Amino acid sequence: MINNIFFKAFKVIFLEIIWEVIFFPIWWYTQGLKRVILYVWNSLKNSSRSLALPIMFKNLFKPMFGQHDREGRLISFLMRIILTISRVLVFIVLLILNIIILLIWILLPVVVIWLFITNFESLWKQ
Repeated sequence: MINNIFFKAFKVIFLEIIWEVIFFPIWWYTQGLKRVILYVWNSLKNSSRSLALPIMFKNLFKPMFGQHDREGRLISFLMRIILTISRVLVFIVLLILNIIILLIWILLPVVVIWLFITNFESLWKQ
């Protein structure tokens, strides 16, 4: 009776591990990839909102602090150009980082399998 219980438990655990190993790549490139893409998209939307890029572009030619004279408009325009350029550069850096995260997600299993195979090849050659 005890051997039968241990055998059944071992069989269930063994089959579960095999199922997880087989199902892992399917999940990684379907649901997992979808989650990462949604994370990247939401991160970019939140970054754009935090940096207020649409507002900066919309108010680029409007004077700041109600200064409607020539000097006030010129200073406001120059300051908004500097702010807009700096915020666009920050957004580009965040975009590049998010693309790197996405590429790492896509390539990580392939790299791990490749390293695993090359490691075993080097062991067999010895």
